[in-house]
Amino acid sequence: FVKWAGGKTQLLLQFEELYPKKFKNYYEPFIGSGAIFFFVKQKLKPKKILLSDINEELMAAYEVVRDNVEELILFLEVHKKGHSKEYYYAVRNLDSKQLSKVGMAARFIYMDKTCFNGLYRVNSKDQFNVPIGSYKNPKIVFDGDLRAASKLLQKVKLKRMSFENIIKHARK
Repeated sequence: FVKWAGGKTQLLLQFEELYPKKFKNYYEPFIGSGAIFFFVKQKLKPKKILLSDINEELMAAYEVVRDNVEELILFLEVHKKGHSKEYYYAVRNLDSKQLSKVGMAARFIYMDKTCFNGLYRVNSKDQFNVPIGSYKNPKIVFDGDLRAASKLLQKVKLKRMSFENIIKHARK
């Protein structure tokens, strides 16, 4: 449900033969677009899954997709109706930390779908600063995909943490 630099969607079939045939636990320290997680969850069905990333807005988006997808879709509809160059920059200038978790997730997904090349970049003040993309009709609301992702995220543990901490957590 998000574009992410370095995403692995196009490599999934190439990786398939490299996965173990059976395993119990799956840990993902850099969730990004989640391409590998969604593939592994559907094909290999691990019993215990922990997804993480250090990015607060990305992790909020995953939590909201898992726990509150219908409200998220309503928020995205508002963004779709308002979408314009002026609207984009007004939303970009919002302090995401002042928004509800659903508002933060909707802003994050809206920015991801409408910014230049789906890049995520922040400045030294931790403010998202990617310019608007040149899409004629960006796909801002994709409710079927969001609902499917929500189903796959059920019973998945999501935690904002650094790479080092998830490795420590996995060793326990």
